[in-house]
Amino acid sequence: MDESGPVALGELLGLTVDAQAGPGRFVAARHLRNTRGTLWGGCGLAAAIEVVRRRGGRECLWAQTHFLGPVQAGEAVELALEPYGGLSQAVVRATVDGRVVFVTTGTFGRRSQDVTRFAPAADWAPPPSQCPPRTFPDWLTFDRGGVMSLVEQRWARPQRTTLDGTPGRGRSALWLRMRTPGPSGRVLADAELTASALAVLGDFAPVALIEALGDITYGTSLDNHLRVVAVPSGEWILLDVRVEAVVRNVAQLRASMYDHTGALVATVGQSTLVHRVRPARSTS
Repeated sequence: MDESGPVALGELLGLTVDAQAGPGRFVAARHLRNTRGTLWGGCGLAAAIEVVRRRGGRECLWAQTHFLGPVQAGEAVELALEPYGGLSQAVVRATVDGRVVFVTTGTFGRRSQDVTRFAPAADWAPPPSQCPPRTFPDWLTFDRGGVMSLVEQRWARPQRTTLDGTPGRGRSALWLRMRTPGPSGRVLADAELTASALAVLGDFAPVALIEALGDITYGTSLDNHLRVVAVPSGEWILLDVRVEAVVRNVAQLRASMYDHTGALVATVGQSTLVHRVRPARSTS
């Protein structure tokens, strides 16, 4: 990876795109996986966005991905861009050994610099330097080399400390900062925080389930939605999440993403399968 210039998310994903209109391809490498060892949902959405960008030179305005099956560690994903007749809409179908694992649809075009925001600014959030890092209990085991290793996390709202299964208020906020892989990874900022990067960061929305449900909880994405407002300023992204409901163990989430100035840069929506994790009971 070239450390002298901006980092494209396609490089971080290990994405290759056939110049002769063939499929894109990437492998579910360790740093692209979630805590369960399968592909991080936001990385799938990011890869689909990058395929359209590379093939048509257009930026993502809006995209959604529906996941039909997990991508296991080390599996190769092929991304076929279906014909869209020159319109701004695009469809990307992702397969593993011929099995469809997710489908992405979206609208792509030239990003406008003329943005009128009606949502309130995130001026309520303390700066990242004044926010505590997200920590994990000692008994919680997962591969620290996955996507978690790429993203620094700091609580913009106080972290819930009493985890006894009592429901909370359903709102959490995290500052997120993305790095390239490795112990000396470089921080991504400004122009590097493209729609693809926001797709990866937006998939941290299920962190709000911990406060909402009162348990250590993680989610398996069923669908991810991203609507892009503007290019962020700086290196930190604030993810402000609301858990709207949990229906038959499926959580419905929505979130707003802001840059360090408090300006809205994207909105996120997601349905996610809920997994609660509790420490093993002592047998002594």
